[in-house]
Amino acid sequence: MIDSKTFHNTDAISFMKKLDSNSIDLIIADPPYFEICGEFDFGIFKNVNEYLQWSKTWLLESKRILKESGTLILWGGVGIKPLSFARLAIMIEDNKLFKIKNWVTQRNTRGRGSKKNYMSAREDFLFLTKSENYTFNIPYSNEKSLRKDLGANGKPRKNTHKRISNVWIDIAEASQSSKERCFHPTIKAQKLCDRIIQTHSNVGDLIFIPFAGAGSEIISAIRNNRFYIATEINKEYYEKSLKRIVNF
Repeated sequence: MIDSKTFHNTDAISFMKKLDSNSIDLIIADPPYFEICGEFDFGIFKNVNEYLQWSKTWLLESKRILKESGTLILWGGVGIKPLSFARLAIMIEDNKLFKIKNWVTQRNTRGRGSKKNYMSAREDFLFLTKSENYTFNIPYSNEKSLRKDLGANGKPRKNTHKRISNVWIDIAEASQSSKERCFHPTIKAQKLCDRIIQTHSNVGDLIFIPFAGAGSEIISAIRNNRFYIATEINKEYYEKSLKRIVNF
């Protein structure tokens, strides 16, 4: 087994083949998107079928290395065409790769898109498991923090804590915080990473992060006392992430 608390500059799929079967408690994957927004796509895939086939390859490896009680959080963008993330969800369902427990939407406060269409102000993830025996530590929102994050004024409501739904509006995206803003186009807020890790794993669990990007999930794993193994194929992102993790 590869040592935990390690970060590697390498291809995710080839690295996953070195990991033991049934060894990972939680996988958090934020892979390249397809035809969502130019800066998110990285120009990797020629067409949606190529994107789906590549996705199936790493998803099968994910299923192998994930414990029976494990969870996979799969980030994706919801675009207008060719609805690639929806097609990916259907492919997962049709091939029985994982059990789809939920589709969660994270609301961003800044939108992107054409002046001739509604702005896209969301990112989404699939909550996937191998079995019905999985970790789920029920998360609660703090409405006082919600009002602060979204810039609202006024007194907090009496019921300041409530169970989280599958539409998240209480965490602002990373771009609103100068400390979190950095070099990567799809960076996730630390509060967001913390919530996912706290909800879907326990202290001492092992997390695999195949597309580490800016390293936000690694930072959350460290500060929430989880072990981690991570990969990032882009050398520039990898080197900048190492510095960011040390200095955060």
